[in-house]
Amino acid sequence: MKTRFILLPLLLVPIFVSAQFSNMQSQARSMHTQMNIQNQKWANERAIANQQSWMKNMMFQQVSHIEAAEHNLAKEEKNIQKLEKKAEKLEADLKMKQDQLANLKSNSNNDTNISKEIEKSEEKVNKSKEKLRKSKAKIEYHSKKIEGLKKYVEKLKTEKEELQKKQEEEKKLKEEEKAKKEKEKQEKEK
Repeated sequence: MKTRFILLPLLLVPIFVSAQFSNMQSQARSMHTQMNIQNQKWANERAIANQQSWMKNMMFQQVSHIEAAEHNLAKEEKNIQKLEKKAEKLEADLKMKQDQLANLKSNSNNDTNISKEIEKSEEKVNKSKEKLRKSKAKIEYHSKKIEGLKKYVEKLKTEKEELQKKQEEEKKLKEEEKAKKEKEKQEKEK
């Protein structure tokens, strides 16, 4: 009989152990699934935070690009104003030199001294014309540059507006998800 009492617990021990082991396995599985769900939530939150950080960074870069482009635009506009004033002075100087040349030609009586002055005056007129031509070419170049900068600024502003819209949409989605989660929590509590 003693042997039966000894054998009975020895036979029952594996049954109890297997029951406890299967219970532990189910607990481990449920903990593992809970951890996976929590890790997934954290990964989603991290991804959203990274995306928001990226959006903020892009907005900052867009604003700095816009400011730099507007600064360059203002600088070019000042430069073109200076060039236009210079061109006006060159035109006035050219007009004066042409008038002097015309006076010399009208007062010349085949005098060699006057003919030398006429040649010098013609050279001065030609140099003034060349300076004026170069000045007008610079004005044209800078005008095209200004137009390009204006287009660039407009492009940057539209990109900034698109980023703002995208950021607002992301914010709305996040708020909707948050409200949805709170609603689910409230339903679970009830």
